[in-house]
Amino acid sequence: MAPAVDPSVTSDASFSFASKSESPDLGLIPPPMDQQPSPYRKTVIRAGHEVEFFSGELDRHLTDLRGTTEEKRAQVFQLVDSYHAHSRKRADRLRERQPRKLALRENEMDIDDNETDDLTANFDEEYRKAEEEAQTWDLLRRMLPLEYGQDETSQLKRHTKPSVQSRNQFWNDFMLSDSLAREQKVVLEWLQSSASQGPPVDDIVSHLQESAERGDILAHGWLHTRTKIKLQKSVNGYQGPLDPRAFGFAESHLSSNTLVTQLDPDAITRQARKLETQDDFFERAIWLGCFEMLRRGCSMAEIREWCSVRTELWRTASLAPLPLANPEDEDQPDFDPRSLVLWRRMCFSTARDGGTSDHDRAVYGLLAGDIASVEKVCETWDDLLFAHYNALLRTRFDSYLVKHGGDEAARAAQQFPAFNAVLHHGDPHSVSKRLVTLLETDSRTSAEATRPSKALQGAIVAHELGRYLTNQGLVLAQHANQRSKSNLIPPVDLQVPDDLNHPKYFNLSDHNSLRVFSHVLIIYTTLNRLSETRIISDVRQEAMENIIAAYISYLRLANMEEMIPLYCSKLHGQRVYQALSRNLIHILDNNARRVQISIMNRLGISVSEFVKRQPEVFLTDVNDLLQPCEAKGRFKMLEDGPATLKYGRMVKPDFFGDEEAEVFDTEEGHIICSLEWLMLTDGLFVETCSYVIRAYKYFLKRAHLRAARALSQRVPGREIIRRKTGILVGGEDNDGSIKWFTEFATSELPEDLLTRYAGDKNAVIAHVRNMWELECLVKALDSMETLSSLAGLARKDSTNSREMWQHTSKEVRAAKAYMQPVLKGWLTESLRPDPDFQALREAYIPETVLALVSSLHFAGATLSRDYLLECMELAAVVAEKGSVVAQEFVNSGRMKELVQAFASCSKALAIFASEKKATSKETKKIREHGWSRELWSVKPQ
Repeated sequence: MAPAVDPSVTSDASFSFASKSESPDLGLIPPPMDQQPSPYRKTVIRAGHEVEFFSGELDRHLTDLRGTTEEKRAQVFQLVDSYHAHSRKRADRLRERQPRKLALRENEMDIDDNETDDLTANFDEEYRKAEEEAQTWDLLRRMLPLEYGQDETSQLKRHTKPSVQSRNQFWNDFMLSDSLAREQKVVLEWLQSSASQGPPVDDIVSHLQESAERGDILAHGWLHTRTKIKLQKSVNGYQGPLDPRAFGFAESHLSSNTLVTQLDPDAITRQARKLETQDDFFERAIWLGCFEMLRRGCSMAEIREWCSVRTELWRTASLAPLPLANPEDEDQPDFDPRSLVLWRRMCFSTARDGGTSDHDRAVYGLLAGDIASVEKVCETWDDLLFAHYNALLRTRFDSYLVKHGGDEAARAAQQFPAFNAVLHHGDPHSVSKRLVTLLETDSRTSAEATRPSKALQGAIVAHELGRYLTNQGLVLAQHANQRSKSNLIPPVDLQVPDDLNHPKYFNLSDHNSLRVFSHVLIIYTTLNRLSETRIISDVRQEAMENIIAAYISYLRLANMEEMIPLYCSKLHGQRVYQALSRNLIHILDNNARRVQISIMNRLGISVSEFVKRQPEVFLTDVNDLLQPCEAKGRFKMLEDGPATLKYGRMVKPDFFGDEEAEVFDTEEGHIICSLEWLMLTDGLFVETCSYVIRAYKYFLKRAHLRAARALSQRVPGREIIRRKTGILVGGEDNDGSIKWFTEFATSELPEDLLTRYAGDKNAVIAHVRNMWELECLVKALDSMETLSSLAGLARKDSTNSREMWQHTSKEVRAAKAYMQPVLKGWLTESLRPDPDFQALREAYIPETVLALVSSLHFAGATLSRDYLLECMELAAVVAEKGSVVAQEFVNSGRMKELVQAFASCSKALAIFASEKKATSKETKKIREHGWSRELWSVKPQ
């Protein structure tokens, strides 16, 4: 089924994973992931075209798996084929580009040798990585169908055996009967294919060919030795073959008593003599070429053509009886198993006791299934693995022929010895694992075997891919947490193996390996999910997914956020939403956020779950529920010292912070951004209110007023009501309007909203009230901070502009309005008892009320005496029976300060009684409240 679209998200934005313009292949090397710059800063990490191609193909093949299990597997295999084709083309392009690029550089006049060496080394390293990646995908595309039940032999039909079988029929029957042989054949074919990507055979033998001193002449055998023999015959008048035992031959053979006297292929071993030095190089070149062609899996037609050019067809005949059953090779219709059994043993004898050079013996060692003779010429990890797998497969086929070839084949096997690789290696089911381990410790291959790319190939061959990926995930977790705990790649509760510091594991700075391993892991886990019998434990899944999590972080740092949801969707459980939360939080533009939401919808990710989880992730990071109320006893708005007649007690200017910019902790910024994400979806009203309350509490408990102010501006309560419930409360009045809560409380609430509160409207109202009360406190503090700044300006220059006094009047009205909830049971009603509310009342009510008194004092002295009268009214409100404000002043021991503040206001009111009367509007207000200025007038005696 296609992924369901979340109906709670309304967005027209859409996105495609089609590749963009090609990026450079090489970028600057960034610092380790745990030292990466903040996501709010620009980074220097650049991603190559491979990143876009791989994400596009992953999206195309695995986003919407449909059909039967077999059809879904087929889609996964198609993805592997696509990755192999792309990586193969890239490696081929680099190989073709290498000579040209170096030639161009060498032609530059200002280049020195060191710079050329560096360029060569860098380019060689880039090509090596590309080639090994192509080999890895090639190995996977061969091994995965075999491991998951769709290998090529499933297409072979069992048939009734005829009385006479061809060689290919024997081979096919052997493949059908032996699953281990099928696997070994697949690995051998992969090793042959990988070897075929190396330099041409002619280039490999060219150094020996040059030492043969025969120019461009490839044919006609041992030219220099033939010339010597002819010369000897001519000088001594010999007829027919030379006899090395003839009298005087040692002295007459041009001072040489070790040169062969005949030119047949067996002359060297039969006479125990040598060729001319140049011809010895030619002979070694021929055998090296034959070995390389067998190593590359060339067909007999190709080997025959290569030898024919050199007039050495006899060598082809010696190789013909036992190729690796290449389907393109010629078949032998009337095949006698006995002949092949005997031939293998003759080759083994030659490999161990005959031959003229190491490569001569290695050729026959390959044909015989020997290991010792082949290992002598092996130079790489691939070569040694090939030697062992070749021996294993040929031994198994030989055993099959002996068993099914009749008595004559069995007698032939008993007559002559042959190397038994199966017996040599022991348990056939664990041989691959032991071989890979052996290559890691072998001095010839240890450096190569412990490169991450080769270690990955070894894990695939050894059927240890799951274990290797788990360990790699543990390594990344260690690296990410080496200085402090990482939220992106947390530690895993799994025993760490002793060899985890082994160089075969990469760290977070190896972005190319991150890309390859992430996609290998996605393919591996997808195939395991499609199999009912392959279950990965949760803790191992978590460890492995550290690789994908690290790659997602790399995409974020490379500014490729559009790909992040795709890879997050390949994680499991809640980690999907954790990864999304942490790697998309830096996106501040709402249009860009909507694009991400559209992508999530298309990928089948629950957007509702994402936006619900994101605030929880960042609030949990700061332990908001366990955060003590640091503001209690430390939050101060008022300057020390007595009140003045005109300004009352001074309120600290900029008590929100000294900086002009809205700067706060990164964690606090993440919390606010997560709530902005939450506002982009419909519904989730309860969750939104709960998270906003938690955020306000956390900011206020720490007295981080800048963050609280940013939250009130970017996620206002009025907008929450409008967007989440559809109730259009409040106007756009920024002059202290608090009407929206009253309008909400008196509105008819949606049925689905009431259902969340068990039909209790009062519970809904109480929940929203807490959010409203917290927001009002923050806005009141903001207005009073502005008033403190205006008071400072007024003290410096009493002749300020009209606009300033208008601004002052506006802020006083706002402060009065926002303080109304604070003065009347602030945070005393809630859905359930909350100790944080009591702590906030103790921390903020005394200081905030005193600051309000000072603000009204300042306004009464500069704007209108009516504000002094309001201050007296405030005293009456505080003195009401059951007043929460009065109780907090008593509990804090600050009632004396409050009384002194009111006394200062009353004194100012009495002294300023002779000032001009207020406007008619204010007079009406005075009448409505029953106030009288004359009561406060003090007449001179």
